[in-house]
Amino acid sequence: MRSFLLLSTVFSTLVLLAVLESLSSAGEDADVQGNFGSPIPGLNAGQLATFEFGRSVFKKVFTRAEGLGPHFNSASCMSCHEDPVEGGSSQRYRDFFLAGKFAPGGGLEKIYPDCTEFNEPLQNSECCLPSMVIPHFGPKGTRNVPIASGVEHPRLDQADVIARRNAPPMFGIGLFRLVADEEILSRADPEDSDGDGISGKINRIEDEDDQIGRFGYKCQTASIEAFNRGALNNQMGITSNSIEFAMGPGGNESYFLDEFFGTKTAYAQVATPRDVLVDFDGVSDPELSRGELIALVFFQENLAAPLRGRVTSNVRRGEAIFEALNCSGCHAPSLDTPLGLIYPYTDLLLHDMGAELADGITMKEALGNEFRTQPLWGLCQHPPFLHDGRAATVREAILLHGGEAETARNAYAELNEQDTLMLHRFLESL
Repeated sequence: MRSFLLLSTVFSTLVLLAVLESLSSAGEDADVQGNFGSPIPGLNAGQLATFEFGRSVFKKVFTRAEGLGPHFNSASCMSCHEDPVEGGSSQRYRDFFLAGKFAPGGGLEKIYPDCTEFNEPLQNSECCLPSMVIPHFGPKGTRNVPIASGVEHPRLDQADVIARRNAPPMFGIGLFRLVADEEILSRADPEDSDGDGISGKINRIEDEDDQIGRFGYKCQTASIEAFNRGALNNQMGITSNSIEFAMGPGGNESYFLDEFFGTKTAYAQVATPRDVLVDFDGVSDPELSRGELIALVFFQENLAAPLRGRVTSNVRRGEAIFEALNCSGCHAPSLDTPLGLIYPYTDLLLHDMGAELADGITMKEALGNEFRTQPLWGLCQHPPFLHDGRAATVREAILLHGGEAETARNAYAELNEQDTLMLHRFLESL
């Protein structure tokens, strides 16, 4: 009964989004802001109940008996998304690592075999992992005694590429699914045809019906469902089956059959909307119910965008400096949605960030030096900064920019003390 109610709530939300799409809100600001961790305004009682149930799943601490592991980095979603509240980021002690090796035919692949039925006989004696994520905790043990010693903890001595990651904040990200493809493509310029040195490009996700990727540091997934299912499996060893539909850009509904052709595993940081994830820890799969997955996705899709701080004359002066430096060439202030304009300060495109930030990790069409423009809303509450958390301050993060941002970075470095202060006042207001 609870699953039916959850499905009914989500379907009603999709209907609501379809209605909203028919309304004209051009030029109007969307009413989507709220305190950190609060839902977007306007949800009805049933939707709020689903949102809060999703929050409880987000905060849930999984145990071995519930499917945690075999290897894992944390025991709950909130472990890595806790600052300043659930749905936020985390300090560097919660960072995780990706590791890959160069494939014979080129490209990058993970260093351990998949956890699938094809190599099940080996899994009591050898390590297997679903992705390039390297978990800190284990070991696997055996199928009958999953917490016993028996399988070596994952090692990195086979890796050609190792990259560090800091958990991204989630506030307002559900709104990105409402941004039309045309809005994103209007800013893409992969060949830098206008000669301004900025050449943003999209990441087209073949496994998700060729939709444009907009979630993750490399735009590696087009839906929050796919990102969640990958992270649950990679970070905690929690398996799931795809829900009956995937809510893609604009709230479109795509229905899928429960039955699929065999078992599949997560690619890198994502799971495709049609697959089934399994592991061999002695706990029946899927370890997360469909109702829990629906609520978890609903919670993240409906987290409010961060509230804007007070706009003073100094903040307006800092904004003018931001524009003059052409920081807005990538950090586009606003994006249009059926709900109205949102102000995340991102273009949802991939950009070359230079050799110093390049991590060698390729995801779909995103190269090792390419990253999605990080949204700036809520900036003052999300230290540390950058995808790997290496920057402790906003100034340090700006000075680490390279590639397409090199000109803007150099101009920032040459600002006088007063203009630098005004620019920082603007950024702290976001």
